Amino acid sequence: MKKILGSIFAIILSSVTLFAGVKASVDNDAVYSGDVVNYTISVDGKNPKFPDLNTIAGYGVRGVSTSQSVNIINGNYKSTISKTYSFAPTKSLTIPSYKVSVNGKEFSTNKIKINVVKLAASKSGGKFSISMEMDKNNVFVGEPIKLDVKFKYKLDAKADKINITEPKAEDFWVKKSDKPVKSINGDTVTQTYHYLIFPQKQGDFTINPIEADVGALKRRNSGGNFFNDPFFDAFDQTIQWRKYISNKLFIHVKPLPNNLEVYGSFDIKASVDKKEVKANKPVNLTIKINGIGNIDDVRKFNLDIDDVVVYSDEPKVRAGMNNGVYRGVFTQKVALIADKNFTIPALKFSYFDKNLKKVVTKETKPINIIVKGGTKSEVTPKLTTNTGNKIQSKPQVIKSVQKDEISTEKGYLYLFIGLLLGILISVGYFKFINREKTKKETPVIIKIKKSKNDKELFELLLPYGKSDDYIKNILEVLEENIYGTNKKKLDKREIIQHFLDLD
Repeated sequence: MKKILGSIFAIILSSVTLFAGVKASVDNDAVYSGDVVNYTISVDGKNPKFPDLNTIAGYGVRGVSTSQSVNIINGNYKSTISKTYSFAPTKSLTIPSYKVSVNGKEFSTNKIKINVVKLAASKSGGKFSISMEMDKNNVFVGEPIKLDVKFKYKLDAKADKINITEPKAEDFWVKKSDKPVKSINGDTVTQTYHYLIFPQKQGDFTINPIEADVGALKRRNSGGNFFNDPFFDAFDQTIQWRKYISNKLFIHVKPLPNNLEVYGSFDIKASVDKKEVKANKPVNLTIKINGIGNIDDVRKFNLDIDDVVVYSDEPKVRAGMNNGVYRGVFTQKVALIADKNFTIPALKFSYFDKNLKKVVTKETKPINIIVKGGTKSEVTPKLTTNTGNKIQSKPQVIKSVQKDEISTEKGYLYLFIGLLLGILISVGYFKFINREKTKKETPVIIKIKKSKNDKELFELLLPYGKSDDYIKNILEVLEENIYGTNKKKLDKREIIQHFLDLD
């Protein structure tokens, strides 16, 4: 079917009665600063030579497109070829005349004046308008502000495409509701987009106007296509844009007492997976804060407990809009390892209460942990000498020599020879023993070999991470494997070799 249509189209083009005609036009001669203007040169004739334009009146050409149509006028066929140049002026200007060559003859286009008008807030009552509204403009740091963007249009207004920019403000968190709300009042439709904005610091701020670009399809020329078919209309249309501007908003933000950053209403809870644990095994602590307000600004908790290895995950926050209120849950996981009993202290959390209008501090209860089977000597030793990523330690050798009483000089000579032989034998013996020791696998190496998954290996290596940079890096990889999305395979042989090097 397409081949048949193409053949018919080619036959018609070859039989067209050609006559030269050159015309220049724009899709809009009055635009806002920065709007795109489509400048089109149309030629009635065969094989026209259009000007090669990189700039128009000093403004760079952003894009070039070409189209062709065949029209029937009073029984005669006319072929029209058009070339469109897009540019975005910021000041009023006049597009100059350009030369176009058709069938060896040169023609000049007409000049066109473009008026660039200053942006102004759209007025209600027109076919389209956009505005912003707030529920309050005098707030504390972190206090949420409800901001509504309202786009209104008449039922009979034509819009093929609508683009609305997002409200932006420096030093504000901006949270958008999932779905807009549509309402109809008489002949006006209102599309409302709900936002919550959270000021991050004190001062006076301006929410700049947002824009709504409304596009309507427009034919490139008025002749229509030869086949009068929507399929061919698609190649003969362009979108004409019209910009609408909203109002500005002004906000005064007051500081919170005591340099606080969190505003709302919250609760805090701390829990552990067990209160009795074997020596050098982890206790997993979970810290949870939930409530209403800017929960994204809650800071990470840092625990420091004597003789306890502490390993904290990065906090995770799940939050969102619920019935026009921003609420969420802050969760932080902490692993604690020790060789003796210890206490997790009370955790304090302070915020500015939205209902009481004052600073509120909430805290958890201390949690006592009983550690079984651990003594100081059984704790993994702290490795203090760091050479790169490997820790070295020197073995202590205690030597004892039994003295025999020799009464004669010969006896002293025998004693000296005996001592010398004893030393040589001792040195050989200790070398043999040390060599045998290096062949023996330490308990941690045996456990590494037996570990079945990343979680078991993570818990096994956790006590070593505080004083060993190599193991600390391994723990970070294991944590990402367990809790993250990226999976990286570790070679147990390298970890085992690291512990052999330490010995």
